[in-house]
Amino acid sequence: MERLVRPKVVGSINVKTVTGCGNMYIQMGWWEGSLHEVFATLGRGGGCAMGYSEALTRSITAGLRRGVPVSEYAKQLKGVRCPTPMMFPKEDAVWSCPDAIGKALEQYGSLTVGDVIGLIKDLNAPSSEVSEEDEAEEAAKHIEELREEREKLGL
Repeated sequence: MERLVRPKVVGSINVKTVTGCGNMYIQMGWWEGSLHEVFATLGRGGGCAMGYSEALTRSITAGLRRGVPVSEYAKQLKGVRCPTPMMFPKEDAVWSCPDAIGKALEQYGSLTVGDVIGLIKDLNAPSSEVSEEDEAEEAAKHIEELREEREKLGL
């Protein structure tokens, strides 16, 4: 199979997942309409888990660039268990770092570039419009609460 060469700029999303090894940030990049690369970083730098995650995602990226389907990686990685799973919340249980990567690939890996752009737009949209008047009113209330607290403490 011919290897696709990485362009200078690739659009991507970054998914945060809590694992037994700490927070994992899984970055997935799209190019030419499909997932092209995967990186994973643990919030706690270094250590064996970080090395294994880097090696695993390099291998996934090499396969993706040669045409291995994302679904194959998701199928193989989901359910891999380690001695320190993150069991809560139950519906989002993460059995291991590879399990977290597999679940992220399953959920996001088959998106199109258009889907990714829509997802990014939705995530970055303001959650609600707050007027300057409302912000000023809220700030004034907060300042008054702080003054009352200071008075109670005799400051």
